[in-house]
Amino acid sequence: MGEQNEMESHQPHPITNDDRQDLLALLDIRFGAVPEDVSEAIAAIEDVSQIDHLILVAANAASWTDFLREVREPGFRIVGQGFDPLPERDDGSAKRGKHHGK
Repeated sequence: MGEQNEMESHQPHPITNDDRQDLLALLDIRFGAVPEDVSEAIAAIEDVSQIDHLILVAANAASWTDFLREVREPGFRIVGQGFDPLPERDDGSAKRGKHHGK
């Protein structure tokens, strides 16, 4: 019976407004105000796995441009410099987002 409950817990849940709001909040924290066209595109998403994927991308993308590339050309390429949330600067130190200082 425990195995049945485990299987049920891995079933995707229906998408909710909270799912979309979580993504928008993460984007706002990482990159600043979310443009209206992107908010509208996120509001139109009906697939919870797509929202989950974009949350992962938003958490790991090094720049807004990298996130937008994933929105416009969906795929599973969360690798390389474009998805290093704290890429190194030329001096070897980690760069922080614009909300978190220089």
